[in-house]
Amino acid sequence: MSRTYRALTTLALTLAFVTATAAAAVAAPPTPSADDQNDRLLHSIQAAQAQRTQAAVEQARSLERQSGATAAQAAPVEDQNDRLLRGIEAAQAERSQAALEQARAGERNLVPVITITAPQPVPAAPGPDVDVVAIALLGLVGGLIGGGAVVAGAAANRRRHRVVAA
Repeated sequence: MSRTYRALTTLALTLAFVTATAAAAVAAPPTPSADDQNDRLLHSIQAAQAQRTQAAVEQARSLERQSGATAAQAAPVEDQNDRLLRGIEAAQAERSQAALEQARAGERNLVPVITITAPQPVPAAPGPDVDVVAIALLGLVGGLIGGGAVVAGAAANRRRHRVVAA
């Protein structure tokens, strides 16, 4: 290859690296903050509490349907089921309040909250502290240095294998 083609190839590779680096920096989704993680944890706790409450209501209704009480006995069974349901709802409310207090205490004490889901890798994202132009320039400089190293290595390799006429 002639020097011109090598220089053009190096320049093309450099521009490709710069473009790929800039595109990756711009396209990466923003990183979630600790507040977002706490909100998701609180939402998952509330969703679990709602599911447990719904299951308890369904259980109470099925017990009510299964009871073969007569019309005279229907009033005490209904009252008993209502008390059972109120007790279950009160226990659910206590548990959700305790979970909320625990989450708030963790925020106040700056103690990391343990999440149930597996940790997700944090992608690099452009933000107020990431300069896309600086990344592009860094990629350009790296590509030029790499291309120069390739050209210098090829030239040194060619000199070594050249036969000297005597």
